[in-house]
Amino acid sequence: MFRWGIILAAMVVYGLVLSCVMWPTTAGTQHVDVDSSVASAAVIQSRQGLPICAVTMQIQRTDWIDKYKQSIDEVAALGADGVKFVIDTRQETVHSTHIFLDMRMTPTPDKLIELIKYAKSKNLRVILMPIVLLDNPQGNEWRGRIDPAETYGGWDEWFKSYREMLAHFSWIAEANGVDVFVVGSEFISAEPKVDQWKKTIAEVRKTYHGRLTYSSNWDHYTAIKFWDQLDLICMNSYWKFGEEGTNENPSIEHIKDRWHEIQKDLMPWVKSTGKPLIFSEIGWFSQKNVAYEPWDYTKDETIDLELQRKLYEAFFEVWWGNPDLAGFSIWEWPPDMGGPKDGGYTPKGKPAEKVVKDWFAKPRWKVE
Repeated sequence: MFRWGIILAAMVVYGLVLSCVMWPTTAGTQHVDVDSSVASAAVIQSRQGLPICAVTMQIQRTDWIDKYKQSIDEVAALGADGVKFVIDTRQETVHSTHIFLDMRMTPTPDKLIELIKYAKSKNLRVILMPIVLLDNPQGNEWRGRIDPAETYGGWDEWFKSYREMLAHFSWIAEANGVDVFVVGSEFISAEPKVDQWKKTIAEVRKTYHGRLTYSSNWDHYTAIKFWDQLDLICMNSYWKFGEEGTNENPSIEHIKDRWHEIQKDLMPWVKSTGKPLIFSEIGWFSQKNVAYEPWDYTKDETIDLELQRKLYEAFFEVWWGNPDLAGFSIWEWPPDMGGPKDGGYTPKGKPAEKVVKDWFAKPRWKVE
């Protein structure tokens, strides 16, 4: 009898452990008090709480929580009123149908909640954006080329797994007053699956009651056929502002003129949706090819801090105060990076940082 009692106890313990490694649902967040700042339906339909002028942080190290808090302090000191947390999730290849969390790189619910609450304590709004990365990409594969294998259930199985992942983060977002939740980012090959996206968005809304959006590519936003299900139009911003060999180092006036051309195409379309625009990624790395290849920081070109500064200055001069702009998030603010020898996207410790800080000190505008 004693032996059977030990076996039964062992089975209970095993069940508890197993439940911790499967997809967490409400169990991971039920102990957390719901933040009173969660947006109501009326707030979502209004422009209350906009614009959000945020800075992005990629949360990719589970052992860096204190460093991320230091970065949050720096973002607040910069004058931002929001922070966007990008959280990695994983799938093995473009043909996989299962999305998982690698707990070496993805924070536990408790650690993510700790960061959200810390940002809130600094009077920062929070945007939460889970993204999918490939563990074993071949060549130039990335999430924009996902093509789930029919042998393992195809798109139906992939979206089922994707919704389970979003459910995990949407509970955390709801329970901790996250201001905007991003339901997807740059899934070019998945975007035509409109019914799947409508189902996905509806499932998220059962859990999370703040503003929802989707982050599209700057050259692909009109292809999204489910904007009507979301609250904000959202895209990254990697348009070209120069040409290789002829205008690699454009003037601020040229960059501004290029922005005005972009606005002529972009803004009438945005207005037609009846929803305000938020840029999920605003930023330029500090290398000489950034004006004509703003998406490719991998070439290890000559560092050009002045060109990065000009690109930031021109953006703010054109966009700051636009009543149709609901905000933006600067890409990016990583711990232990930045400074004049850093060729990456962060403006930290570079001339562009002063540009950002000067503009963040200005009054916000009314979003219409």
